[in-house]
Amino acid sequence: MFVGFVENQNRKKPEPNGEPAPLFFVFLTGLSFILGFGLLLLPLGAFFPLSVSVWVLLVLFLPILFLGIILSKRTGLKILISIFLSLLAGGNSILFLGDSIGYGLGVTAKADVLPEEVSTNIGYRYIFLRDFYLDDVEKGEFRSPLLVRRRSGGAVYGPVIRFQYKRILSISGKDIKPPLYAICYSKDDIQCNLSGLFSGGLLLKEPIWDVSELPWAKDSLFLVWRGPLDAEMFTKGIYSVLFFLFLILVWAVVVYFPVLGEKEY
Repeated sequence: MFVGFVENQNRKKPEPNGEPAPLFFVFLTGLSFILGFGLLLLPLGAFFPLSVSVWVLLVLFLPILFLGIILSKRTGLKILISIFLSLLAGGNSILFLGDSIGYGLGVTAKADVLPEEVSTNIGYRYIFLRDFYLDDVEKGEFRSPLLVRRRSGGAVYGPVIRFQYKRILSISGKDIKPPLYAICYSKDDIQCNLSGLFSGGLLLKEPIWDVSELPWAKDSLFLVWRGPLDAEMFTKGIYSVLFFLFLILVWAVVVYFPVLGEKEY
């Protein structure tokens, strides 16, 4: 049996893929992801607690990822690198830049608060007091693993930390409800500073330790005792902006200087 093959001259050749997207379009698209996602999450860093911000970050990142996958059909897989960089930009906004801006604008910080008025200002992240003193009688220290976060059925712990505390009282003698404590913590046997020269710090509404037998009420509030944070927050803001510029530089290198043998046509 003889089998013959006859070439069909009229058969259409498969159409080549469309022209690759211009480099500037790819760069601009990735830049929009990085800056857009970072700016979108700035309010989270200023107004919301970290536990809430992380969940919102993950939820908002999913549609960005899907959009990047769709766009990769035209721009190439390198656009997915910009999606990863946008995730870093969002984390930078939540952890650093948003916190710095919120503090600088007075959105998350309030000064000259009377000790008895702290319970009415718990919406602020940082509180600094006036007309107070630290009680040298009701004080103490304890050790506990740092409680990173609670979850159903357990908790996530960090290293064992040494905590020290003192009760904060009002010079006027007014009763402070709920009780208010100044607290500091350090690793190993390093002595942290509960100095009367300081006036406040980060407000803790929930404990970051896991010790049940402590001599204070369950609804007590705590101030992580620090000095003025103006210089620290300014530095944090500067480094956050520089990190954004670094991400943009990385993205520009990825687009205009392809690696791993990739060629642009």
